[in-house]
Amino acid sequence: MTVNAVSLRPFQRRLIVAILLSASFLSVLTQFLLITAFPKIMQAFEIDSTQVQWVTTSFMITVAILIPITAYFIDTFKTRTLMMGALFFFLLGTLIGFIAQSFPVLLVGRVLQGVGSGIMIPLMQTVLFILYPREKRGYAMGLAGLVINVAPAIGPPLSGVIVKYFEWRALFVLTLPLAAILLLLVFLFMHNVTNQKETNIDITSILLSIVAFGGLLYGFNQLQESGFNNLFTIISLTAGLIALVLFIWRQLRLPTPILELRVFKVPVFILVVLISILGFSLLIATETILPMFVQNAQQYSAYYGGLIVMPGALTLAVMSLLAGKLFDKYGGKSIAIIGFILLSVSTIGFYFVLELDTPFIVTIILFMVAMGGVALINMPIMTTGINALPDHLIPHGTSVINTARQFGGSLGLTFIISFISSADSGAGIDRANYLVGVKTAFLASFLFAITGLVLSYFVGRNQSS
Repeated sequence: MTVNAVSLRPFQRRLIVAILLSASFLSVLTQFLLITAFPKIMQAFEIDSTQVQWVTTSFMITVAILIPITAYFIDTFKTRTLMMGALFFFLLGTLIGFIAQSFPVLLVGRVLQGVGSGIMIPLMQTVLFILYPREKRGYAMGLAGLVINVAPAIGPPLSGVIVKYFEWRALFVLTLPLAAILLLLVFLFMHNVTNQKETNIDITSILLSIVAFGGLLYGFNQLQESGFNNLFTIISLTAGLIALVLFIWRQLRLPTPILELRVFKVPVFILVVLISILGFSLLIATETILPMFVQNAQQYSAYYGGLIVMPGALTLAVMSLLAGKLFDKYGGKSIAIIGFILLSVSTIGFYFVLELDTPFIVTIILFMVAMGGVALINMPIMTTGINALPDHLIPHGTSVINTARQFGGSLGLTFIISFISSADSGAGIDRANYLVGVKTAFLASFLFAITGLVLSYFVGRNQSS
C-alpha cells in the first residue's frame, strides 16, 4: 500500500531517509573501493592495466544504462519492492565478486553491483523529493550530496589500508554484510511513497537505451585512451548516436514512454540540464587532472596522487550540506553564480599558478576552492530543475538530469583531457610538455566555468511549477 508522505511520522521519515542515504553511500563507495586494489587484481588474474580498468568501466556503463530506465521502474514498482530488488542485485554482485575465480566472473559481479547502484541513486533522489516539501528540498538534496561526495574521499584511503594487510577480496567482505543489513532494514521499515501508474514495458525502447547509453559511454571512455584510431571506438560511438536518436524519436511517439522527454518543455529545466553538465564536467575533469599532474609532471608518488583529492572531496561533502540550506533560503540562482565564480577563480588560478615546483599545499587549496564551487552548483541547480516540474514528472526529471550529467560529463572530460594528450606526444612523459597540456586543459575548464556563470544568470530565483 502506498503511503502519503504527509502522513508519515517524523521518525518514519528520518528512518527512510537514513536507509536510502546509507544504501546510496554504499553504492558510490563500491565504485571507488577497488581502484587501489588494481595491482593485486592484475597479479591474481594475470591481466594488464588496460584489462583491469574494466572493473570500473563495467560498473559505470551498467549504471549509465540503468539510469534512464529507472523512471519506468519507479512508475511500475512500489518503493519497497524496487529498493529490495536493487539491494538484492547489489548483494548478489558483491557475493559473486568475493568468490570469483576468474576475471570474467569478477566483471559479472561488478555488472550486478552496477545494476543495484543504477537503480538506487535515482530512486533515492526521487523519494527525497517526495518526502520533503519544496521549501525543504534543498536541505534534503544537501544531505544526499554530503553522503555521496564523502564516499569518493574515503574510498581509496580505506581500501588502501585494507589491501595493505589483506587480499583484495577483503573489500567485498567489507560491503557484503552492510548490503545484507540494509536489505533487512528495507524489508522491515521501508514504506511505499511513490505513486504507481499503468505502464506498458516497451522492449524496443529498453534495447535502444542500452545500445545508446552503453555505446556512447564506452566510446567516450575509449576515446580518452585510443582516440579515433580505434575502429571499435568509432563503431561504438556511431551505433550509440544512432540508437540515441531512435530512442528519443520513439519516446516522443509512445503514449506512455519509459523516459518522459517532454520535461524539456519546461524552459528552466533545459537551462538546468546544461548547467549541470558544465558543473559535472568540471568536477570530474579537475579530479582527473590533478592526480596525473602531481605524479607525471611533479614526480610525486601515487600516494600523493590520492592525497591531493582528499581535502577537496571532503570540502565538497561538507559544502554540499551547506549548499542545501542556502538553497532553501536564497534559491538556486544566487548560490550557483557564487559556485561558478569560485570555479572560475580556481581554474584560472591553476592556469597561472601551476608549475613543476608549485608547492603541494597551493594545489590542494585551489582544489578545495574548486570543490566548494562545485558543491554550490550540483545539487542546488538540480533541485531547481526538479522543482520546476509537476510531481508526477519527478522520476523522469531525475533520470534525465542524471543521464545528461553522466554523458555530458564524459564528453566534457574527453574534450578537456584531450589537451593533455595532444601536448604529451612521443615516447615517455616530457614533464614540460605535460605541464603545458595541464595548463591548457585548465584554461578550457575556465571557459566552461565562465559559460556556466553566464547561464546561471538566466535561472529564476525560485523556479517551481
